[in-house]
Amino acid sequence: MNGIPSFVGVMPAESTVPEIAHGRFSFDDLPQRGRRSQVRELFGVELTRYDDEPEPHGPFHIDGKLKVLPGLVMMSGRGHGYHALRSRETMAAQGSDDIALGINLGGPLRFTHGAQELLLGEGDAVLVSLADAYRFAHRPPGGLLALRVPRAQIAPLVAGVDDLCYRRIPAAVPALKFLLDYARVAEGQQRIACPKLRQVFTRHVYELMALVVGATRDAAELAQGHGLKAARLHAIKQDIAGNLDQHGLSVKALAARHGLTPRCVQRLFETEGVTFTEYVVSQRLERAHRMLGDPNRDSDKISAIAWDCGFGDISHFNHLFRRRYGLSPSDVRAQVRGSVQ
Repeated sequence: MNGIPSFVGVMPAESTVPEIAHGRFSFDDLPQRGRRSQVRELFGVELTRYDDEPEPHGPFHIDGKLKVLPGLVMMSGRGHGYHALRSRETMAAQGSDDIALGINLGGPLRFTHGAQELLLGEGDAVLVSLADAYRFAHRPPGGLLALRVPRAQIAPLVAGVDDLCYRRIPAAVPALKFLLDYARVAEGQQRIACPKLRQVFTRHVYELMALVVGATRDAAELAQGHGLKAARLHAIKQDIAGNLDQHGLSVKALAARHGLTPRCVQRLFETEGVTFTEYVVSQRLERAHRMLGDPNRDSDKISAIAWDCGFGDISHFNHLFRRRYGLSPSDVRAQVRGSVQ
């Protein structure tokens, strides 16, 4: 998908969608000569109300993903080879004053609003209002993530939201990196299938967007307490998942990698009702349980599996495993073998 049309989304961000709407769209299988008419039909008429202006030379490419949650539209992917224009006529046809944040993920993105022109580098972002006219074009590889939200949700969190539109937001802004990482949670539909989790996820996106574009003092405190902390905790959990086999995995080492104090990391886990140690042990036990049922590990000793999951003491591992699952590791393995015979 070209990030350009993704600024608008596929339906009003306030749409009452009972479940997550999602899908992928690509025009690469169509002949180059037929792609532009298809894009005009999809983006100019059915979805985003953009006028398409083809570039005179070079290939044309669009391949993207769409996800719609109540109060949030997300589009991501890659695209290049044309200019997109949101004119007065197209604005009148759609009649939306939603706010969108575009994050450039690859290739120069040139954005024009009136006499103002911005050139976004990789990782930079820009806030736009769908009540305005603008145009833009993406150069290869043309990667972009766009988040569209109702104005009524973001405006109370930001002082003068319209004054903050059409400004380059540098890639180095810390909250922008957190927002990008947090938004990737939604790439797996099963992770936010619960309605309550979708509400929490969407609220955190609002709060992180507010931090990115210039939050008010109250909104900054709210985001520090919710959105930013959630993004930090998610990043730390990802770090843990990638290093469970490391026997030296510790709160001190993790804190250093994420630029936090050990106590700060511990408090992040305490917000979920567990300690750092309890979480790590739980993840290691779950991995060990999966490995015991893995046919590829059937010939491995239980002590080797325990070691690969970060346990240095087999007796301690056996004790924790039995307390968690009510069976010994050898009992679980025996059950698995019996079930496949």
